[in-house]
Amino acid sequence: MKDAKLFDELSKEILESGIFSQSREFIQHGRISVYTHSLEVARMSFSLAEFFGIPDKRSVVRSALLHDFFLYDWHVPEKMWSLHGWTHPVTAAENAKKYFNASEKEWSLIRTHMWPYTLLHPPCFKEGWIICLSDKIVSLLETIFKR
Repeated sequence: MKDAKLFDELSKEILESGIFSQSREFIQHGRISVYTHSLEVARMSFSLAEFFGIPDKRSVVRSALLHDFFLYDWHVPEKMWSLHGWTHPVTAAENAKKYFNASEKEWSLIRTHMWPYTLLHPPCFKEGWIICLSDKIVSLLETIFKR
């Protein structure tokens, strides 16, 4: 990441909010919290946006941080066998709009991050493809190594 100061500026509002801090309480993969997972996805997404010269880094960082902002434990039996994989992008996007006034573009970036799992909802923006790819890479590493 070349411009760590810009990343810090773009992520500050979300990372310092009490509501986003609640994501520390929920596990995403292995022993990794949703908070840590989302922060890693945001860092990777920001780095890829820098590499590919994507100008809208604000949307990239905010959407990557909020892509799994669903605020529940999906590992409990009643959620484990639910449609969490298909439904959580909408829940996260709605929460992003409710708590952080996410723009329509940010809503879309969050909504489409699970493609191809959500086959009918591919990313519509370059930023969405970056977040989608970053999420897959970080998730794979977390699942394999369970840090």
